[in-house]
Amino acid sequence: MISSEDAQTLINHFMHLQSEDLNFFYAFQVDEDGMLCNFFWRDSISKFHYECFGDVMIFDNTYRTNRYDMICASFVGVNNH
Repeated sequence: MISSEDAQTLINHFMHLQSEDLNFFYAFQVDEDGMLCNFFWRDSISKFHYECFGDVMIFDNTYRTNRYDMICASFVGVNNH
């Protein structure tokens, strides 16, 4: 399980990023015990790149972290650069 202090630090960080960039987006979900169980974010640059070059998007959930044993699923976008 992820500790509440770590989860709150992450949420606070993304709230700060969203206050500086109105196109920054994040969403999270907690389980019935109030523990963080998934998290998603994207910044304005990745949104812009997807709008321009959105034909390639990779979703990879093969990574696992050792500390919390949670799946780390990354979205990777590829543009013409």
